[in-house]
Amino acid sequence: MKAKTVLIALASVVVLSSCTKTPEPSEESPLSFSILGDSFSTFEGYVTPDANDVWYYERIGVTSVEQMWWHKMASEMEWILDKNNSFSGSLICNFWGFNAGLYYKPHSFINRMDNLGDPDVIFIQGGTNDVWNGAYHGEFVYSDWTEGDLEYYRPALAYMFDSMKRLYPKAKLYFMIDMGLCDYDPVARTFVEDALKIANHYNIDCIKLYDIHKSWSHPDAEGQEDIARQVLEVLESDFNV
Repeated sequence: MKAKTVLIALASVVVLSSCTKTPEPSEESPLSFSILGDSFSTFEGYVTPDANDVWYYERIGVTSVEQMWWHKMASEMEWILDKNNSFSGSLICNFWGFNAGLYYKPHSFINRMDNLGDPDVIFIQGGTNDVWNGAYHGEFVYSDWTEGDLEYYRPALAYMFDSMKRLYPKAKLYFMIDMGLCDYDPVARTFVEDALKIANHYNIDCIKLYDIHKSWSHPDAEGQEDIARQVLEVLESDFNV
């Protein structure tokens, strides 16, 4: 038996069908969305909590929030941002075995996922820093997670999806992943394949991002446009826009 099983908040909530109904907007109440992300989604003055670390995009030509992928998407869809809980450098898991790892551990996705407001749609944009910092893969664990499990990528990702479906039962969840990570090496490709497998286990829709233009390893103005275009292609199909 595993020691010290992690207690999931809201465990008493009845789990809804794995196929979440796509919300329908109306003229009276446009849909709201939130983001759980990393530096690809941060912009100074537009993160919650406002103490979250941001990446300084002006160095690569992104000088206004209107250039960010999520702002472009929201303008096109006429949606309203609820919370952008993105934190530059954050990993999905609680892996600490790298430079500054103990700093980032409390700011992991799984430690921030309960602060996203009450949105209709949630974009989970991450996994990049788990790859870049060499997080350990771990095993595929789909229940009874321990604190130790959550220091590993695979079980932490499963824990995140499971928990978010309980925390936000009415929200449509999308997991966004940079498919360009596959180009680094076979290990990085495994991270991506793992994410797709675990998302499929929980019936989480994935938005696979290809050929993002980058500077300093981050989406520049052109790259933000690349992300927005690919996200909109999925949303326009799902929401019959």
